[in-house]
Amino acid sequence: MAKLLLSKSDEEYLEKCATQMKFSYGIIIGQKSEPGKYIVVHLAKNDEEESDFPDADSSATVGPQKVDQINLQSLGNQWLSAGKMIPGSFNVMGLFVAGVSKDYVDDSSDEFKSAKRLFFDMHNLLKQGHQFKSNEHDDTEYIFLTYSSAAKKAASKIYNYVANGGTFSPLDYRFVEKPFEWYTFECNYELNDVFPILDASEKINIEVQFQKTIDTVRNSLNASEIFLQNECVDDGQILDSYIKHLHQGGGRKANSDESYKATIFLPIKCQNTKGNQRIHVKEFNGTIRLSGVVSSRVWCNPKNTIGDVKRFIREDVIRSLMARIQVYCDGLTEPNISNDAIFISEPPRRVYFNVNAGSGQKSIQFSDYIFRGETPTVAAAQAKQILDLDITPDSISADLEGVPEDETFSDTSFEMPTTDKQKMQKLGSLDPAGQRDLTRTMYMLGIAVSLLVLVIAIVVHYFMK
Repeated sequence: MAKLLLSKSDEEYLEKCATQMKFSYGIIIGQKSEPGKYIVVHLAKNDEEESDFPDADSSATVGPQKVDQINLQSLGNQWLSAGKMIPGSFNVMGLFVAGVSKDYVDDSSDEFKSAKRLFFDMHNLLKQGHQFKSNEHDDTEYIFLTYSSAAKKAASKIYNYVANGGTFSPLDYRFVEKPFEWYTFECNYELNDVFPILDASEKINIEVQFQKTIDTVRNSLNASEIFLQNECVDDGQILDSYIKHLHQGGGRKANSDESYKATIFLPIKCQNTKGNQRIHVKEFNGTIRLSGVVSSRVWCNPKNTIGDVKRFIREDVIRSLMARIQVYCDGLTEPNISNDAIFISEPPRRVYFNVNAGSGQKSIQFSDYIFRGETPTVAAAQAKQILDLDITPDSISADLEGVPEDETFSDTSFEMPTTDKQKMQKLGSLDPAGQRDLTRTMYMLGIAVSLLVLVIAIVVHYFMK
């Protein structure tokens, strides 16, 4: 039977949600570490019921009190928002419900029947809700975890989605005393690529073009090779044995707090052409240039394979890139732009914060994105709203990705080529102060040339004499 592993702090969190709110629901974040084994790393209740209470002391029963009263849109928003904040090694695995009634742990009750309908609708909403789609994993199974404070017990099922409905299958759960072990891998992925816009329309949809850009980056990453600690490692090797072998070679003991380096090597683009096919020349109507560094951190279970580690890193880079572009596009007032328009934008940078500090577990990190001028307070507020995490702005690591210099955005490499006529128009459009500077420059240049000619004439006269 499949197993769901939770920590003792997760049990305490479920008890708190059940007793304080009478009914709570939220998302389950974790990892499928091996076939039939799921590890929970974080539970985050939805804040819908809190926002519906006008007064904390009010005894009025408002907000959802049963599974069939859960707001699908509110759950979907939390699910998608959390997906942008978690590393590529973790996923939103499902839904938890905590309450007083014993019906929450009775799989023959109406609560479980309502949960089937909720998961079916949730799956369809998630498929529509991705503005920038990740084709890496099309999940069709979700975890349903329930807890009753009256029964002092939990229940769990796996929901399997099918086109005309869905079914529950058995899932055993266990609250584990021993902290889960994780190995951390870090990587910096450098982007400096130009992507053509082939759409010949007068107005182009920038969001559609970004999706094509993401697909191109994903294909490039899928064709890449990832070195760990500067060496190529076989994908089938178990991570735990690799770490032990790595430290035996160095004569030191493995340390779970240590971070390991990963390096992405991309294929040479000119070698992507198969056989003797000629290079095709195509016209395009614009370009998208991505320039910068994406920082990546993933947390892996000892039972993961090296292939899993590499897949997590690729997924994390793509997920981070999609999150930044999503945030950028959300701020657009009009996604359809002229194909001759020039936009230079600074996307938000990634900041990290601890998730389970002080819980006895090895600390892992989630992330958020803040723009230039924003403080880590923004990320702290987002962590509370989406992940139910109380963190201080001082505890947020905001220095892994630097802020580019202002000169970067005025660099001539971003400028479009200009014709001689356009250069003359640019000179003619200078303001009076600019014209005076130009006249002074030309005057000084004329004097310098005259002096040079005079010196040459004297030298020639001397040698002829």
